Amino acid sequence: MPFELGQFAVMEYLWSTLEKTPDGKAIRYLPIDIEMLWKMGFVDTEKFPMDQWKLVFEPYRQGDGSFLLEKDAFLALDKYRYKGEIHIPFDAMRINEGYYTDEGLHELFDASVAPSCNYDGERLKAFLDALKETFRSPDGLIRIDVEAKKQIRNLIEKNPSPLRNLEIMFDQMIAQGKGKEMGEKVELADTEMATARAAIEASSFTASPTSRSEAAAKNLERLEKAKKARAAAETEEGVHLRKIRRSRKGMRG
Repeated sequence: MPFELGQFAVMEYLWSTLEKTPDGKAIRYLPIDIEMLWKMGFVDTEKFPMDQWKLVFEPYRQGDGSFLLEKDAFLALDKYRYKGEIHIPFDAMRINEGYYTDEGLHELFDASVAPSCNYDGERLKAFLDALKETFRSPDGLIRIDVEAKKQIRNLIEKNPSPLRNLEIMFDQMIAQGKGKEMGEKVELADTEMATARAAIEASSFTASPTSRSEAAAKNLERLEKAKKARAAAETEEGVHLRKIRRSRKGMRG
């Protein structure tokens, strides 16, 4: 099952762990810290763009340009944080190799690449169009091999989305055993607490397919990957491959 941040008392946990002013009453942020919180996925970036997020701190600005938040003000940031699902960081090198239809490749990008990359729609489309042009075979399908996967991996690694940064951070926390510590601070009913703890203890970030990204990698087997373009072109009816109706998930052989 996916790991949902909305069910955890994250702000209380962070307050107990973050460095505070000498009197222990406040947390001091620099402008770069505020930007980093947004870029690292703390903020629900779809609801609160960077400019809007920065304005939240203006009431706490100090003469030296820093921002001083006492506990109540810090806990109030909870309304801006991302409370959705956390998944296993998408690994482009686990994409199934083979031939893809345009529709199948678009589905892969929509499900796994787009959420992991900070490119907007136009830039991602330009990358995908270039990828298709480079790896398109004579029969119209796109050959996704190791080199194609490396290009996708490099795109994501060089341009990670805030959500991907958050997924990587939690993946590392779980690997270091810190997820359980946070789970013990969750304010949930007993059954929900047990479920949340079980998810953490089972290392749901690194176990197989309990997440969007992992499931997406597995589901590529069902994206109806074209089997052998040339064989498909020589069907008993003699129908040319380009005339075969392509399903939304592509074709499978």
